[in-house]
Amino acid sequence: MRVTQEQQAERRPGAPVAGSTRRESALARLHRTAGNAAVAQLFAPAAERDREAAPVQRISDRAGGTYDATPQPGERGPYFVSQGPEPVVARGGGGEPRDIRERLRYELSEVGPANAPLRVADDGTLAVHGVDEPKEFYAVQAVVDTANTALRAVGSTVELVTGGRSIGVGAHRLLRVQPTVVKDATPASQLGPFVSLLRSTCISVACSLIGSEHSKRAQAVLGGGAGGFLLTPSSDSDARANRLAGAVARDTTNTLDVAGAVTAAEGGQAPAGDLGRSYGEATRGGGRDATEARLGINKYASPGPGEGFGIFSMLAKDGRDHSVSPAVDRGENVWGYHFAAVVARSLDGTCQVTLENYARNEFDAKARSELYELLYERAKQESGWFSRLKPLLESDDQQAFKTKFDEVLAALVKDPAVKRNRGLPRIQLQNDFEDHTCRSWFFRVYGGGPGESFHEQQAASGYFNNPMTLRVGRPPAGP
Repeated sequence: MRVTQEQQAERRPGAPVAGSTRRESALARLHRTAGNAAVAQLFAPAAERDREAAPVQRISDRAGGTYDATPQPGERGPYFVSQGPEPVVARGGGGEPRDIRERLRYELSEVGPANAPLRVADDGTLAVHGVDEPKEFYAVQAVVDTANTALRAVGSTVELVTGGRSIGVGAHRLLRVQPTVVKDATPASQLGPFVSLLRSTCISVACSLIGSEHSKRAQAVLGGGAGGFLLTPSSDSDARANRLAGAVARDTTNTLDVAGAVTAAEGGQAPAGDLGRSYGEATRGGGRDATEARLGINKYASPGPGEGFGIFSMLAKDGRDHSVSPAVDRGENVWGYHFAAVVARSLDGTCQVTLENYARNEFDAKARSELYELLYERAKQESGWFSRLKPLLESDDQQAFKTKFDEVLAALVKDPAVKRNRGLPRIQLQNDFEDHTCRSWFFRVYGGGPGESFHEQQAASGYFNNPMTLRVGRPPAGP
């Protein structure tokens, strides 16, 4: 089975969660009617329970044209920007190599309020464009101020800024919000219509946003902060997360507490048996609700700004997802894990906005087809050198392709500074695309109502097998 979090495009979230034939537990019924935020209060540490209980969150949908978008004095710019789902060949300007105008881009287009649906927090203090990969969200200033305080406290690479437009939703006037890079920033990272987050892979983006000193290191946070352990995922999994999943699967007596979970995660032995199947079947239909709520995992994971989510697939020997009944074969499009950083939440504390991205490695495929052919045809039209090039053969390996691609680009480029270095045109063209993917981040909104949590939405996407979701934060400093 191919487990490729960093090579697959996301499937749209929000698909119906697969049903289960198992009778739901009392906790599952409570979650269905009250939401994960309310249930988590039952198992929070004493200090957490002493706080006033947060209201149940519901994310409501508002159709375009049903909210106030009357321009306010001095406002300008787009209300919403839509980001295309796949890269296309476009004639772009700027960047290197200067003589090559064809680029791979995720197309952006402005969307007016009349055509922009919203997903609105129940308390009305924030709203997100209701499309797959929105490039902005709207919020009251207090949401932004609170979020920035938390982001600064962890040393995040971004802060939130408002400006340009505002909309009226219910009793609130919401401001357009976008990120700005404040740490490890370069002049180039702040140029263009959207800032570059400097990285595109999900875990690297999330780690930089939660203030981690390492691009693949985060701290799992259990029990509302009562305990935790380090996460250092490999290309497709994390051993500590796997061991925790094994402990959850074995907890038939509902006695696994935070200390026991940390001990299990940090143990030295791999889980015995078929981990994916045992964990998936154990958690299916609310089978470990009390344990999950006590540990603050899965649908009860509730990070705040400056923290994030990490979801991991637990692979079964038969390659199926046993967290649903009947078990499902998800095919090859299964992610080993996905990370998403929380950058804001509604004032009532139960609706989270994440800033996410993922590696978009379609460059080679596009270069082999559309971009290569477009450049080659342009070269044939503008000069006679094309007859000296060797044709691209199906039997060519990657290196042979790159060599021939370099010939095409080198012939197109007239800038002597670019032509001098063999391979530089291709490298610069690919770097340009990779920089563009770092600007292809997007926001998502998750809530505390039934089906609204990060875990439930991601599990329903079909891109994870037997998933486990953890709250993650900045790890302790050190090697």
